[in-house]
Formats: sequence, structure tokens, C-alpha cells
Amino acid sequence: MLTVFDADFLVKQYLGDTPRASHSRFVAHIMRELAPTFSASADLWEVVGLCHDLDYFHTSNNWSQHGLVTVNWLGDNIPVEAQHAIAAHDHRTGVQADTTLADVLKTADAVAIIDERLGRSAILGVDRAEPYTALRRQLGARSYLSDIVERYSEKHAISFNRIVEIVALAPKQSGCLGYNNGSAS
Repeated sequence: MLTVFDADFLVKQYLGDTPRASHSRFVAHIMRELAPTFSASADLWEVVGLCHDLDYFHTSNNWSQHGLVTVNWLGDNIPVEAQHAIAAHDHRTGVQADTTLADVLKTADAVAIIDERLGRSAILGVDRAEPYTALRRQLGARSYLSDIVERYSEKHAISFNRIVEIVALAPKQSGCLGYNNGSAS
């Protein structure tokens, strides 16, 4: 299996020192922190977070392939469940995966984009009584990101307070991610 060290090397190789690399490391942090909640391998979940966007620049002209190319590149170096999670993290591929790993990857990806778009203080300081409503208001046209976080957090009993705790310790993201055609990734 691909190690965390190897996955981080791939991030450097494919994403360089770009905001997309920062995004991937942020997602990986969330994944690692949530893995024990589900008695899952923290290393595997971190690897999935690191690798989920390796093909980002390669597929920028055809988002229906985003994640699928990464899975092809990684092959048997990650388990099938991890392949499915990466392939399904962007809805435009048409791939569906209903595993906890896939759901948490979608959640972590959406949280990372919210953090980048609104700033760390927006997540840390959001009204805890109605956090998703407050985020929806701030996100405007991208309110679907809040919907993703709410849907999967409720499905897997991840409290918003837990998300805030994890985000507070997450690495800073840099620059603009270059949002594209409504992607959550």
C-alpha cells in the first residue's frame, strides 16, 4: 500500500507548491483526524486525502475524468475502497460510492473549500446553534458545500463542533484554488 510519505511525494510531483497541494494536505489532515472515529486506518485515510486531487491539473479540461485518472495512476497501490472514494469525490464522474471513506472524503473536501473561500475564521466563528444555515448564507451560490458537510456529518454522526476542532489545527491553505464549474473539489 502507498504510504503517507509516498503520497505526499506524489502531491509534490503532481501538484507542486500550488494552492491545490495545500488543499490536498488540508483534506488529508481532516481525514486522518476522523479515521479513528470509525476505527479506520488513519494512514489509509490520510493517503486518500493527499491523493484525491493528484490529477487536478491533468483533468482541468475534462472534469468528468477528475479522480478517475488518479485511480488509474495509483492502481493497486491503494485498496479498492480507496479507489472508489477518490473516483466518486467529484460528482461529475458519475461514479457513486456509499462507503464511510467516500462520504468523509466528500465532507473533508467541502470543508477545505469552505475554509479557502470564506477563511478560517468563518468556520471557527460560525453560529454553533445553526452552523449550516449560517454557512449557506455566507457561501451564496456555493451553498451546496454546506449541504454536503451537513448531509454526511449527520449521516455519520460527526458533530459540527468536532469539525471545528479539526479545522482549528489544520494546516493553512494558500492562495486561490481556482474553482471550476461548480466542483466541490
